[in-house]
Amino acid sequence: MSSPSPRTLRLDGPGFRVTACRGAQDCPRRVLDAPGLPRALAAALEALAPGAAPAPAHAHTLLRVAVAYCPNACSQPQIADVGAIGAATPAADPAACVACGACAAACRESAVDLDGLGAIRGIDATRCLGCGDCAAVCPAQAIATARRGFRVLAGGKLGRHPRLADELPGLCAPEALPARASAILAACLAARHGHERPGDVVARLGAAALAGDARAPGRD
Repeated sequence: MSSPSPRTLRLDGPGFRVTACRGAQDCPRRVLDAPGLPRALAAALEALAPGAAPAPAHAHTLLRVAVAYCPNACSQPQIADVGAIGAATPAADPAACVACGACAAACRESAVDLDGLGAIRGIDATRCLGCGDCAAVCPAQAIATARRGFRVLAGGKLGRHPRLADELPGLCAPEALPARASAILAACLAARHGHERPGDVVARLGAAALAGDARAPGRD
């Protein structure tokens, strides 16, 4: 196993590669602390390999898992077989709002809903990426972090027919992510035709069919 850059952690094993952004170490943008997660993922994938891994294990056949500790997604989880993006789900308390507008100014997704007087009414969950910036700048604690975890994606790839990964519902707790990622990859390998990549299987069957129950342990 190797770590070629102090800002990017890469763990290689038989038939797999785990990549994590510097949030596993010291990035100030990280929304949660889970420094041991990359190695826990590698250990889970080690149990999946080498028998289940595509053979031969060339670079383009490796099973790839990418972990990003904030929505900036520096490790490119959107193009991994399984990706994880750290998220901090905000919850608003309109009664505590002082109408300073700091939350709306901090939100790059325009997810903060303010009334005509500049007071918060809520957070648009369809826009919010869970970066935590709104809660961080609120001087009145009118926005708090309700939950932290990882958004889970499946089926991303580059190559001849690139595709972005599909996002699964809910958040996954860090301690549940290794088993979750391993189960998704095992399902992809069991359902693949020939030398299909997990992304091809997800495109054909849908991520939900391969990910099992959306309310599996560790998910909301």
